[in-house]
Amino acid sequence: MPVSSTILVADGDASIRALIKDILEARGYEVETASSPASAAALMARRGPALVLAAHGKDEDGGSLVHEAARLGLVTPVILLISAAIDNPGRLARDCGAMAYVQKPVVRAQLEMLARLGLAENELRSTALVQEARLSTAQAFLRSLLDADEGVTFLLDETASVIECSGPLESLLGRDVGECAGRAYPSLFPESVMNLHEGAIAKARTTGEAARLEEHRGGMVLETRVRPVFRGDILSGFVVSLRDITARRRSEVGLAESEKQYRSVFAGATDAIILVDREAGAVMECNDAAARALGYEPGGMRGVSIRGLVAHPEQVLSAMTHGGDRVSYDYLKRRNGTSFPVELSISHFTNAGREVCILYAQDISRRKIVEEALREGARLYRAVVEDQTELICRYGMDGRLTFVNNAFERFAGLDEDEILGREVFDFLGSMDRRALGEWLEHFDPARPVFDREVRQVRSDGEERWISWTHRAVLDDRNRVVEIQAVGRDETEHKAAESALALATEEKEQYRLNLEATFASIPDAILTVDSDLSIITSNNAAKALFGFDEERSRGHRFEEVVGDESNPCVQVLRQVLATDKPVRGYEIELRTPVMGERMVEINCSPLEDRERHHAGAVLIVRDISHIADLEKQLQQRHGFRSIVGRSGPMQDIYQLLEQLSSLDSIVLILGESGTGKELAAEALHHGGVRAGKPLIKVNCSALSESLLESELFGHVRGAFTGAVRDKVGRIQAAQGGTLFLDEIGDISPMLQLKLLRFLESREYERVGESRTYTADVRIIAATNANLRESVRRGAFREDLYYRLNVMPVTMPPLRDRQADIPLLTDHFLGVFADNFGKHFDGVSEEVMDLLLTYSWPGNVREFKHALEHACILSPGKTIEVKHLRKDLVDQIRGQVREPSVQPEPLVPASFAVHKPGREDVLAALVECGGNKVRAARLLGMHRATLYRKLKGWGLDG
Repeated sequence: MPVSSTILVADGDASIRALIKDILEARGYEVETASSPASAAALMARRGPALVLAAHGKDEDGGSLVHEAARLGLVTPVILLISAAIDNPGRLARDCGAMAYVQKPVVRAQLEMLARLGLAENELRSTALVQEARLSTAQAFLRSLLDADEGVTFLLDETASVIECSGPLESLLGRDVGECAGRAYPSLFPESVMNLHEGAIAKARTTGEAARLEEHRGGMVLETRVRPVFRGDILSGFVVSLRDITARRRSEVGLAESEKQYRSVFAGATDAIILVDREAGAVMECNDAAARALGYEPGGMRGVSIRGLVAHPEQVLSAMTHGGDRVSYDYLKRRNGTSFPVELSISHFTNAGREVCILYAQDISRRKIVEEALREGARLYRAVVEDQTELICRYGMDGRLTFVNNAFERFAGLDEDEILGREVFDFLGSMDRRALGEWLEHFDPARPVFDREVRQVRSDGEERWISWTHRAVLDDRNRVVEIQAVGRDETEHKAAESALALATEEKEQYRLNLEATFASIPDAILTVDSDLSIITSNNAAKALFGFDEERSRGHRFEEVVGDESNPCVQVLRQVLATDKPVRGYEIELRTPVMGERMVEINCSPLEDRERHHAGAVLIVRDISHIADLEKQLQQRHGFRSIVGRSGPMQDIYQLLEQLSSLDSIVLILGESGTGKELAAEALHHGGVRAGKPLIKVNCSALSESLLESELFGHVRGAFTGAVRDKVGRIQAAQGGTLFLDEIGDISPMLQLKLLRFLESREYERVGESRTYTADVRIIAATNANLRESVRRGAFREDLYYRLNVMPVTMPPLRDRQADIPLLTDHFLGVFADNFGKHFDGVSEEVMDLLLTYSWPGNVREFKHALEHACILSPGKTIEVKHLRKDLVDQIRGQVREPSVQPEPLVPASFAVHKPGREDVLAALVECGGNKVRAARLLGMHRATLYRKLKGWGLDG
């Protein structure tokens, strides 16, 4: 975790937190605050503060943050905030592992001093960790270097005693590594060579330079090098390397033998072989065949320039300089001035820092015979080319035509006699004629071919595109004998190329438009292949995930984002595994640039041209502003299908949000009618399984045998009445969520089977021995006290612990009095739509009754009571007369019952009549202006008190 400079203040007293924050921020420190150890631990995990000031007392455990810092691997010091009434605070701080303590009320000077000391302590601890890591790394490198050496390595102290050693000691010295440590290095060797190693140590000690010795022992050749190690001018020890160099010595012998064989081949070759210094261009050596062929004595060619040996030295030197490997035709000059044609093969190598060329010269005098045969072949040439569809002609260096084939005659609309002798330029345009003339005038044997496309008019007047290839025919001295030209009609091809170019341009423009559109889309779009490697990504994706083009394309997505648990990685893997899309998955995403963002993830399979799945497309939309608005609305109204804005319900909403994206088992507890089923639906529809089925099972409504069949399914004939196979609820919930309502009412036998399924996710259908597996999330609910059922033996203890992974307790309506006005408006709207009526609300007297009653049936009873009133009411306002009479009597009887309130909250002056303006003002005076306490004293809900004050113009 990176080092932070933040100071975290954790205290349940908001005034203490504010005071400490003001003092420290005035000194330039960055301060974070937390109201409880739990929220402080969460901030520590996220930010890693440099110092923690934590309250420690009766209701707060600042010492727990010391252990939390150690668990998170932080070096953060903790200073306890202790009340002045606590005895021996220094001992208390030491017992908790804290660095120091500050007594409350806080003294500014003491606080500032301890803050400076705490930050300095954090820096020292961080530095110590870095130094420890560096030392550990250095030791690891040293061990790696020792282990990487193929020989034996000894580390000796200044007395030549072994500190550490590694390598094949047993094979080279016949000793184990363990018995060498601490012994004098020479004593490890036989007496016959001990003095040699002592001498090497003494030499290295005396000269300060490395000493070397070589010994032959048991058919091996061993080389020892002793290098002294100095710290400044002081000898600290020695590094000794012992290696078996037997193979190297044998290689040297083999190399000498290979050189001998090379010399025999070089000397015995029948063709001339010449070694030339590439830079100087002079002969270094040649074989006997080369000396004889060129008229020199053996060894007489050394130092002769290559320019005097070849007829065309520039061609050969160019090939030698630019790395050519062959010169097809040249002449070697003999010492007496005569020459003979050769073909040169050239190779290059480096010897002792000198660039060397090997010229392998093959005498090609016999090719004259072949040339004669070629003349015979020329007579067959015409017979071959006459039937070609290409235009074929030949002309001399003067440009006059010497041969044309039939296709050329038809194109020109002339006979052969009319064409031969005319210049080839007559059939070319002016620009092409000029280019061809320049090629002929400045002919270079290195460029024997000239290609040109020309526009020519055929004899029928139609203009055609002809692609001409002019190739020079050279003699054995690289002189031009004749030019042969072949013309191909490319008109249709040119038209196709034009059409293709137009289509390509349109396609490129379309591609650029698509790329611009793709890059400008504000949603992050990213495609991956089946291995999760990134194919493409737009600008929004690069900004959201914080990567550039080089770190994205072709790299694996989880490596780029650097987080295996990233929800985007999980969604991509799910789509690649199932080939099914994920739609509308909302989750909080940590981004490297923008921090925590609320996003909506959509992912679909990517198909290739053959409709095979080749990857996935990920679309991430930033909906943080929408989520903020929704969160505000939810705080005002509710969470998904649950209605309520009270403090207990806000805690439930936050817990449900945290659990939605997980697959952990959730146990929903609460009285009947508190909305346990709605909580289960919120968990399912808020997670990644939202697109999969939510299957509900009421465990108390079925007998043991029927419930087992409903859960696990059965096969035909499993019991009487099983006339066909039945799919169980578990199988029906595959990939989704299974909600087990009233789980506390199942039988002990079914408890055991359910426990086995929860442990292994495997089950068997009734009447069948085959085992099935299921991928489902389990959510259970009950209004029973499972812990009491476990104590009585009615519920298995192991099943209870397996279900009680993440309990969620739904608060009863009597603890959510602040939600009653909101629930009233909600249900009035529902029943107004159902009954086709319009309701403005309920009267104040009805609201007072609703707020006074404890509602043992919770929200379900509350809903049915309002439904009864809406049926009887003609519309507008719900009055007391529209409520059930027994409910009104029960509510009023509950208010009068003395056992409900052990001590009177309403003075006698307020109890005999409905509180009026004077009563309310008297209560406010008695409570010091505190409206909440005044409402409690008057026996009314604070919302009723606020309405009365507003009506009297006293709400300011």
